[in-house]
Amino acid sequence: MKRLGAIAIAITMIAGVVLSTPANAAAKQTLTVWATGGDADAAVMKAAGKAFEDANPGVTVKVEAISWGDGYAKVLAAAAAKKGPDVFTGGLSWGISAGNKGALADLRKLGVASFVQPKVPSQIYKALVGYKSTKVYAVPFDLTLMMMFYDKTTLANAGITAAPKTIDQFNAAAEKLEAAGVATPVYNEWGNADWLGFFSWLYSSGGSLYDAKCKVTINNAKGVAALNQYKKLYTDYGAPKPGVADWSMNDNIKEGKYGIGFSGNFQASSYYTYNKDYKNWSVAPVPAAPGSKSVAFIGGRGISVMGYAKPAQQQLAAKFIKTLFDRSVVRQMNLVGAAQNAIFLSPVISNADTIDAYPADVLKTIKSQLRNAQGPPNCNGWEDSQAGVTTAIQNFLFGSATAKAALNEAAAVMKSKL
Repeated sequence: MKRLGAIAIAITMIAGVVLSTPANAAAKQTLTVWATGGDADAAVMKAAGKAFEDANPGVTVKVEAISWGDGYAKVLAAAAAKKGPDVFTGGLSWGISAGNKGALADLRKLGVASFVQPKVPSQIYKALVGYKSTKVYAVPFDLTLMMMFYDKTTLANAGITAAPKTIDQFNAAAEKLEAAGVATPVYNEWGNADWLGFFSWLYSSGGSLYDAKCKVTINNAKGVAALNQYKKLYTDYGAPKPGVADWSMNDNIKEGKYGIGFSGNFQASSYYTYNKDYKNWSVAPVPAAPGSKSVAFIGGRGISVMGYAKPAQQQLAAKFIKTLFDRSVVRQMNLVGAAQNAIFLSPVISNADTIDAYPADVLKTIKSQLRNAQGPPNCNGWEDSQAGVTTAIQNFLFGSATAKAALNEAAAVMKSKL
């Protein structure tokens, strides 16, 4: 009887092991995240992943970098194959475009949209939600803000006592820089001669690409005035054309070869990483027309959940995304980002204070500019219109078209994609 009892106990123990193995295996989950950008961007995301793993034993966050060049195509290919990431970051317009193709999960149903919306500026949140859409396919992940960079001494030597705030003041400053012998008075880096570079001039002149109901407005009188001003940067103030310009703005501003440069806040990160001893640089909001606010283009990345992911994976993804708005997690991401020239600018304005690498005056400019900054339009077809709009703009900047004709051409492209 003792032997039978021992056998019974052994069988019970074995059964317990067999039965418990699937339960333990089920408790372990892997969340796969595609981070658009480079290895440094993936490293920043891995910092968030590590924080999530620490708070959720049994969960592994796997982060892979994908490039801007083919990232969107890879997301669509993954959706078609129903194999790939659970979560991805990408351009602010990717969520609308891929979501309309049926590739993504609705973040409202996952509780992400209602969690994020009150935390970020309304115009930035709106940029990621399709016009009249009842679904939300992406929320802001990080931001890239267009700003005006300059060297304080270079401006002072040209007789410029303060960074220009209006377009008229900007034109006067550019003329003074040229008269002072600055080799390149104005330099466009991010969005050079394309729709993105034109965007801030358009909106800061009171214009827009579309109105609130997605009616195309790029070719109205304010658009024409803004494009004529944008051309001055090239014809009057020496801005290098695409193909001539390179990505050396920071060094050339430091050396006094460039006067005023337009680029994203990522160049502030570059100054911190590569020019820590250089303290004479500063930033200012983009100039505005009389009666208009300074409205900088806000780029960056949205974050989405793939539609093919199983419900449990989608819930895990939603839980992870929510942590990206936690101040302590953002600080951990920026500790990694500061070391790799990949500062993480959270869409939560107050989280900008976690960027210890930025000087106080730079943080002040960023926080004030974010309040009025505009993201890309949320109108259907905008993602597919961008190349055609850039071609039309360049037909005026470097070709024989008039400003009105060029913007009419751009408007026709935009209308055809609605």
